[in-house]
Amino acid sequence: MMASYWETARTGFLAFVGIGLMVLLPLVLLHYFRFRRVEPRRAFVLYGLLLYGLVALALIFLPFPSDVSNLCTGDRMLSTVPFQWVTDMSNNMAANGQSGILAMVKSQAFLQQLFNVALFVPLGVVLRKAYGKGPLAVIAISLGVSLAVEVVQYTGNLGFYPCPYRIADVDDLISNTFGGLLGWMVAPAALVVPRVPSSGESAASDDTVTLPRRILGLVAELVLVIAIAKLLLHSDPRWAVAVLVAFRVVLPAAAGGMTIGGVLLNYRIRSEDGTRANPLQLVLRELLGVTGFVAYAAVVSPLIDIGWWDLVVAALFIGGAFVVPVFRRDQRGWHERVARTRDVFTGVTAGYPEPHDDVHAHR
Repeated sequence: MMASYWETARTGFLAFVGIGLMVLLPLVLLHYFRFRRVEPRRAFVLYGLLLYGLVALALIFLPFPSDVSNLCTGDRMLSTVPFQWVTDMSNNMAANGQSGILAMVKSQAFLQQLFNVALFVPLGVVLRKAYGKGPLAVIAISLGVSLAVEVVQYTGNLGFYPCPYRIADVDDLISNTFGGLLGWMVAPAALVVPRVPSSGESAASDDTVTLPRRILGLVAELVLVIAIAKLLLHSDPRWAVAVLVAFRVVLPAAAGGMTIGGVLLNYRIRSEDGTRANPLQLVLRELLGVTGFVAYAAVVSPLIDIGWWDLVVAALFIGGAFVVPVFRRDQRGWHERVARTRDVFTGVTAGYPEPHDDVHAHR
């Protein structure tokens, strides 16, 4: 019995891997455009529920019958007597000359109900720990989900099969609902399940310059750098790096944090407190950011010829500059946090002083 459960659970997990990979990008995009970031706790609970749901469905409905012609045998596929499993267990034990607690817990009827209870425990845990549901809500949701499962089973998977191949049992409703309530009771001990924050807590603030906007600005600058390097500087990578330094360090230092991409998309580089970023901050930001990576890739990497190290540098740069910001409310990467800078919208709507206000800010 347990071997068959493990096999169907494995099938459900493999289905989760396949479906999870297919829906990963759409879910991330939907999540990001709704909240302007990916909230890690929401994403963790969402994928946890997806894994749990697919494994649970596999355990409930698999294996599918291989010979449909043998389904409609006239057997009664609906049990409406509560706690019928207790009678079945007692009769089975008596028929086999068994008695006692040990024999009871080894009986198939008892193990089946124990499985039905355990199947809904994670649901109760998540409903309380992640979504803050009370016991009545957990009971109602568990009962509703279990009832939906029994209806699908009794209708032959909503008419897909001419007859049901699993018994629709009121005892399953009772066991599943109790399992959800039991999960609610033990939920405080489930330390790995986080609380899902509200929409307000999940969303990036209105004054946050989002990652897609900054990526578009960066792409515009890189296109211009490549064009200048190819047309005017004979494609020398060192000149391309020099132009990028001029665009990303010299120009912002002289123009109050403005870059070419920032001019196009209405944002500028500032210090964490909103004041003008000093040249040292700009140099450190770019050394650890895109300019430093481009300089490494174009000039340093060809000289040292260490392939595996290139992968490490690329992974650190991509992770720090483009992956980490997706999960942060302020959308800042590692290089920006080290340099204590951030991108803000130009104008007073961002809530930060303009460059000509810096003098007044320090009086």
